[in-house]
Order: sequence, then C-alpha cells, then structure tokens
Amino acid sequence: MKHSTPKRRDPFEMLSEALQTGWHTLDTVPLKGDGEFLVLTVSGLVRLARNGKEFRNPRKADAYGPERMTVNSVKTGNYLGAIAWRWPEGR
Repeated sequence: MKHSTPKRRDPFEMLSEALQTGWHTLDTVPLKGDGEFLVLTVSGLVRLARNGKEFRNPRKADAYGPERMTVNSVKTGNYLGAIAWRWPEGR
C-alpha cells in the first residue's frame, strides 16, 4: 500500500520556494576550497557547509526528493543532502 507524502515536509515544494527567494541550484555549488556556504537540506534544515569534492556529481531527482548532493557540515563534519545553496549574509 502506497502512502502519500506529508505536506509539512515536501522537498520539491521547499526547493521551488527556495529558488524563488534567492537560493541557487546545485549546478553552481562551490567546489573544494571555495569556502563555506549555506545549504538547504532534504529534511528542510539550513546548515553551514563546505564541499569536499573537486567536482559536482548530484544525485538525480526521484520519488524521494529533488536533485541532491552530498556536502560536509562545518560544525559537525557530517554529510548533508543539499538541494539548494547560497552564500552567507556577511559575504
């Protein structure tokens, strides 16, 4: 039996709202050594992150969420599933 996606956390809707408010898509995400940036995660959190890779290899969109990419959290070092990014306010 297939269940419906909860409305309170629809990653596709979060991404479309983020892109309308000044966030950037993953095809322009900074690469390794380009500094720290804010990411919007699949779960709806906004975290400070950096990219540990010298290339972009996003995972294609599927039924679970839009196109996403793995980046590293600055605070904890954990992996984050980013769906959009932007520079912090002070930059």
